[in-house]
Amino acid sequence: MAAASTTSSRELPECPVCHDGYKEPKILPCTHLACKKCVVSWLQKAGVKGGCPLCRAPILPSTSRDQRDLDTLVNDLPTDLATMALVDSHKVLSSQHVCMICDNSVAATSFCLQCDAKICKACIRTHKNIPSTRKHVFEDLNKLSPQRLAQINRATCNVHDDRPAELYCSTHQELICMLCDSTNHRSCADVKAIPDVATEKRRELEQQAQRLRDRATALATEIQEVTDTFKAMRKKANDMFDDLEQCLKKRRQEVNTLIQAEEDAVMTSLAELEKWRAALALNAASVGNVVQSASGGSLLGMMKGLTSRLDDLESQTGTTRKMEVKDLTLNVQKLDQLRADIASLGQMTKPATTQRTLQQPTQPSPATSTATSATTPRTADKPRKAALAKVLRVGDRVKPGPDWPSWYGPKDKKGTVTAIPSRLAPQQGVDPQGLVDVQWDGGDEDCYLMGRNGRYSLDLL
Repeated sequence: MAAASTTSSRELPECPVCHDGYKEPKILPCTHLACKKCVVSWLQKAGVKGGCPLCRAPILPSTSRDQRDLDTLVNDLPTDLATMALVDSHKVLSSQHVCMICDNSVAATSFCLQCDAKICKACIRTHKNIPSTRKHVFEDLNKLSPQRLAQINRATCNVHDDRPAELYCSTHQELICMLCDSTNHRSCADVKAIPDVATEKRRELEQQAQRLRDRATALATEIQEVTDTFKAMRKKANDMFDDLEQCLKKRRQEVNTLIQAEEDAVMTSLAELEKWRAALALNAASVGNVVQSASGGSLLGMMKGLTSRLDDLESQTGTTRKMEVKDLTLNVQKLDQLRADIASLGQMTKPATTQRTLQQPTQPSPATSTATSATTPRTADKPRKAALAKVLRVGDRVKPGPDWPSWYGPKDKKGTVTAIPSRLAPQQGVDPQGLVDVQWDGGDEDCYLMGRNGRYSLDLL
């Protein structure tokens, strides 16, 4: 008996479910392959909505609601005929290499591509002596691979399984033999040789595949552009805040230097004033003692000297008091506005252009509604609750409102709105709609109710 082919069994394509050679492999929507029976069995366990065993992508359309006809649903999936041919070729080459014409005990050395059979050397000589088989092509079995055999394997007629398919009817989209061409397809206008049609179809598929590759390349470029945009945006924001930080640091130093210089000048004048204040107090006390203790004669005797000294003190104090103090004021309102402007930086806004991807529509929460903002003015009464939620803006100064829970902390806090809707809520696993973020003065930042579940935790200052 001849030895089997040296082709490794590892080359046999295996189903990811049964781990055996494919039997009627079906192409899943995700492009993975699985045997038809394996797909049916898998869906019977996982349900109609079950996904691919490899990537969990859906196998059947979501409109398939029951399992009564899984065979039909799975049968509608395209069959990978190329893989089937490869599996069949592997089985042929893995079996014993014995002549399929003369005797099963004779070793086969070649494969006749026209007869689709393994043959021995004697049969090759017979082939060459017969006019009808003289032009048959032979392949050495030791060199023939499953891929090569699958590639040259001849298909059979859709009607006559024992006849090779030589033609393709485009009208009925069927592989046919010469007999079918002269009978059932005699009136069909578009019947061509299989190689001609295959060449044309290969070209069409390659063109379509190229379009897909071009689209994939374009999408990769778009993805990279978006990624680069966010990188550039992040760098720009960091550079801007670095510059702002340096500017604020420099300005703080300048203001403190100005305050210190003015303070030093004023303190020098105050030291002089302190000397005159001490002299005045000392002389006033001395005069008081004289008035209380001196006799009339003594008082009159000292009157001229005392009066002259006091007049001199008053005169000198008056000239010293003419120093000037420069006005130095801090505009607290401008600092508050600057803080609000900084808090409002980086708010994300959706562009007005049409998006390329479909998104689920969302209903705006009371805190994000802009339709009523223009019609609900900020009156002197200050809007509250739902009315406030309609007109609340980033940068508004707020305080705890009527629905402020005790566990939120004291009610005397003041803060600035930093985001509408909340950007902190998703980090806490909460839907941001109906929530806003507030940065408290000298404290932390957190999200608060402004319409969610009909509650409003904030009021305007």
